[in-house]
Amino acid sequence: MQKEAFGKLLIILRKKNGLSQKELAERLSISTSAVSKWENGKNLPDMMILSSIADILQVSCDELHNPEKTLEKLDNPEFQKRNVEEGDKENTDNTGENEESEPEPQKKNYGRIVRMSFLIGILAIVAGMFLIYMAGHRKPAFQQIGTRYIDDPLWGRVYEIAYVVDGEMTNDSINVHLDEVRATLNQEVIDTNIVKTTYYDNKEDATAWKETDVGGYVFLSGE
Repeated sequence: MQKEAFGKLLIILRKKNGLSQKELAERLSISTSAVSKWENGKNLPDMMILSSIADILQVSCDELHNPEKTLEKLDNPEFQKRNVEEGDKENTDNTGENEESEPEPQKKNYGRIVRMSFLIGILAIVAGMFLIYMAGHRKPAFQQIGTRYIDDPLWGRVYEIAYVVDGEMTNDSINVHLDEVRATLNQEVIDTNIVKTTYYDNKEDATAWKETDVGGYVFLSGE
């Protein structure tokens, strides 16, 4: 069987049946490039596929086995010229239909990338909002800076502790901290039963014992 003659015959029969290279390839469960190689005279199908081709194109296996003779039977100059030209145009660069089908995976990949980028963007926004929320609502950290004894106008001799607070202070968080101070101090060690806690935003103010209204009292004896 001559490859060139078979290729020309395949183009004519395929067009006659209104099939594209891609459609023929799908019905044969093969690649479009394989059909293109047949039509370009670069390759021939095996016997098993040849039978399937004959069924699809509505011809006999003998007609496909003898492409030159079959072409003579179909020797209509106008018909043959039109179909061969269409086939040649379709087979530019060895596969016309294959080239047309190539952008499809690219479109799918592009769509997948867009969807993934959108999803990542949404996750990044949610994560950012969560971190901002946690930063504003996290439990404050109390760092002890200094201690001293003072003569309080209301309570007399008082043991004062200066703290730098990292985080948002609320009445609840201060009360919790006062309970912690009460649990850790010993009246006999500090030689007084009244402790004053003073809270600052920065170490400089705490070290200088600047005046502040933020603080509380702890009574170790429960008075």
